[in-house]
Amino acid sequence: MNAAEAELDTAVTALEMDLGGSLAYHALKRTTGWTASRRADEIMASASTYKLALLLHAAREVGAGRADWATPLHFADRHRSWGTGILGQLSAGLSLPLRDVCQLMTALSDNSATDLLVETFGLEAVNRTLSDLGFRYTRLLAQNAPRSPYGRPPLAAGQTTPAEMVRLLLGIQDATFVPRSSADLLLEMLAAQQDRTMIARHLPTGWYYAGKTGSNADLRADVGVVTSPGGIQIVLALYAHHPASGDWSVDSPGTLAVARLAQILISFSSR
Repeated sequence: MNAAEAELDTAVTALEMDLGGSLAYHALKRTTGWTASRRADEIMASASTYKLALLLHAAREVGAGRADWATPLHFADRHRSWGTGILGQLSAGLSLPLRDVCQLMTALSDNSATDLLVETFGLEAVNRTLSDLGFRYTRLLAQNAPRSPYGRPPLAAGQTTPAEMVRLLLGIQDATFVPRSSADLLLEMLAAQQDRTMIARHLPTGWYYAGKTGSNADLRADVGVVTSPGGIQIVLALYAHHPASGDWSVDSPGTLAVARLAQILISFSSR
């Protein structure tokens, strides 16, 4: 461990102490190959970052001719689930093209839109895609949580590692996992992300963010790519584990920890 790596380790350890939990991450600076990681190969809950895998599968189905971005999907009452998004508040019988349902899942982390996609493609098919692409640990999992006063929980949850999430995002960026036209569309969806409270929170002026966030009661996560005005790109997969809390605000300890971690990593990447 060199001096810069030791300084980074000290800064992250201090951030963990403030959080009262643990941080896991993998970061890659594309222009230089600089990397930084902590617990990058540990299997962990993904929160809504698993939706990246579902998005990838949808794009591959389109690329293989088994689906089309314009294919209408039909929203029914059985797709309603609690949590983030807007589709669950709309009328049953609504039809939206596959592209728009993916947009809702990505930009708004819409759980009802996600459930519509899960029913359309199936968890096993998504997991076969992940296995075929060499992902050992990233999987969608059936969620069997009981109903709450807010309604039915989402159909799926997920597990992953920070290293595999960076690899997944690179495969989209480089169009190695999907055709270039679909890769560009997915990156546009990620750039429309409405949750700007973590990686995007402290970005320097002029920097650009595209990514997918996630939140559980004991976890905050953000997987994304940031681009400087000069074209420098850093790919980040950041996970903050902390004691379970009812704080879902934009200033929750986990949210602030991920935002600060992104700031630290971006700063150290330029050294």
